[in-house]
Amino acid sequence: LNVTSPTVNADDVFKQYGLDGSGVGVAVIDSGVKSTADFKSGRTNAIVYSETFIAGSTITDDEYGHGTHVTGIIAANGSPSKYRGIAPGVSIISLKVLDKNGMGTDSGVIAAINRAIQLANKYNIQVINLSLGRPVFEPAAQDPLCQAVEAAWKAGIVVVVAAGNDGRNNSAGNNGYGTINAPGNDPYVITVGVMKAMGT
Repeated sequence: LNVTSPTVNADDVFKQYGLDGSGVGVAVIDSGVKSTADFKSGRTNAIVYSETFIAGSTITDDEYGHGTHVTGIIAANGSPSKYRGIAPGVSIISLKVLDKNGMGTDSGVIAAINRAIQLANKYNIQVINLSLGRPVFEPAAQDPLCQAVEAAWKAGIVVVVAAGNDGRNNSAGNNGYGTINAPGNDPYVITVGVMKAMGT
């Protein structure tokens, strides 16, 4: 975050305008979120809602670690980690779809997206974060996962999706092209890749 925040000018926005995401809800659809000091210290708990979509489980806490990591990038207040998230004032709606092994189902993700849409007015959810994906099996217009993110977009929610981790997979001899996972292949979402900062 000491590189990421300045790169996207998050620090400048906070210093010049005092904007930190307060009043905005972000639905994190991932492996859950562990309630750490970075989401509590100096304010009420940033995690305002938690639910699991793992069949046969009632555990909403993060058993895998990924959701907490992603939420830290979004909303950590820098205490005690020393790293501030991009928008430390946001409220987090944790919708758990990945189990202790980081595995989930399309149906779980779709149910979580639908829940975010249902909760949008109550928590002012303006963003859904999906740092997950799976291979593309059909065109976005026919993919139920893509149809779900489009429904969120139509409900006025910005959907941010990870491109996936397959960009270096050259098994098809395509130099990484065509390796974006669903639902990052949908034209209604913001698909996020990675930048290698090279110390600059």
